[in-house]
Amino acid sequence: MIDDFLLKEDLPNIDLLFGQLWEISVDGMRLIDEDGKILLVNDSFCKIFQMEKDKLLGKPFSIVYKRDEQEPALEAYRRDIRNNKIKTLFERENTLWNGRKAWFEFSNSFLTLPDGKKITLSVIKEISERKKSEIELRESESKFKMLFNSANDAVFVTQLSNEKSYGDFIEVNEVACVRLGYTKEEFLQLSPSAIVSPKNMPEFNLNMERLLKEGHVIYDVVHKAKDKKLIPVEINSHLFLYNDKPTVLSIARDITERKQTEERLKRTSKLLRELATHLQSVREEERTMIAQEIHDELGQVLTALKIHISLLANKLNTNQAPLKEKINSLSGMIDASVESVQKISSKLRPGILDELGLIAAIEWQAEEFEKLTNIKCSLVLPKQEIELEKNKSTAIFRIFQEALTNIARHSEANKVMVSFMNHQSNIYLEIQDNGKGISQDQIKDFKSLGIHGMEERAMVFGGEVYIEGFAGKGTTVKVEIPFNELKNGH
Repeated sequence: MIDDFLLKEDLPNIDLLFGQLWEISVDGMRLIDEDGKILLVNDSFCKIFQMEKDKLLGKPFSIVYKRDEQEPALEAYRRDIRNNKIKTLFERENTLWNGRKAWFEFSNSFLTLPDGKKITLSVIKEISERKKSEIELRESESKFKMLFNSANDAVFVTQLSNEKSYGDFIEVNEVACVRLGYTKEEFLQLSPSAIVSPKNMPEFNLNMERLLKEGHVIYDVVHKAKDKKLIPVEINSHLFLYNDKPTVLSIARDITERKQTEERLKRTSKLLRELATHLQSVREEERTMIAQEIHDELGQVLTALKIHISLLANKLNTNQAPLKEKINSLSGMIDASVESVQKISSKLRPGILDELGLIAAIEWQAEEFEKLTNIKCSLVLPKQEIELEKNKSTAIFRIFQEALTNIARHSEANKVMVSFMNHQSNIYLEIQDNGKGISQDQIKDFKSLGIHGMEERAMVFGGEVYIEGFAGKGTTVKVEIPFNELKNGH
């Protein structure tokens, strides 16, 4: 009795509370009977559907939709009521009476009145923005998957963990599956280390460390397919957070063709270098032979001619002065010819290079350069001869000659400083002038054949030529060639 009394006493309060909740609800609320007529709506419902209460009450609930949607919606509701199949929670897109399209979420509750009539309470939320975001997300995911799988390169997504050094694959594209011969399901059971050639693991580990520090790395590695086939690839990896976990997106480009091209270029380059070495060797041999023949043959002829003319001059009488003068003139011409022969022979192949070695040849060439150009040439040379193979000595000497020739032709210098030394495993030659300075454009110019010739001579022996110019201050040529010890060596 007490409970019944309290319940009856509280009914006005409950009605008041329900009324307040009905009106302050931000969601639309609607009561309809089993025929679909509106019994009651709250202000939020009117606001959502942009209609006044007096135009809604007593009307079919479908009045808020556009005309061609009204009857189908009403008939579907009545049919579901008869069959007790009303959905409790669902989403639907409708076009409203004013032409606006919108998505709604319906939450239905069903009440049976004492007289047996049925009413439906619907809580309605407009979810257009949410659905728009969901649709955009689905479209974005669809586009991403399309791009992901239509990429020409293999794409791998790996999620790192504390338990595994390399993490696990969480996504791969179709190219990766086709290239390496694994199904997607098989890939998702693998770690990245499973597809890296064992020989490349140390390099792979170093690049993983770099990735964790820098967030982005590009490197070459060799992938191992399921059938053991080795595929050289270029990896472009980015580190990012996905679901609060460090994740790696790696794009692997097959560079088999590039590697094959590089190998062909290396072989071609090696062949051309060997050919250049052979040609230089042949040219030096020809120069040596020509210089020797000129010196021996022509020198001997001129010497014999000089002796015969001298003997002839001694037989002339004192009254044959004019003839004596002509013979003396001829003798002078022969001396000049002998000197020219010696100079030509020296230019073709300085005998001093073969007889006394590279250091003496550098000293001799510097003296000749100074005499010819009046440019002061200072030398810093080792006290003892550096034992080098003949071709290497010749290459260094020819580079030195070419550098001096360029100074004489282009530098406008009045001073040259030359240093030559061997240190540890390299030979170093430096020629520095105080002229106007060469520009970078001149150094790179294809027409600068002398410079390219110096570079090629050094390259044949695994060396390099560095040229640096400073406007108004001069040019420095640095030559660095690996030194192979001979005999006692240095």
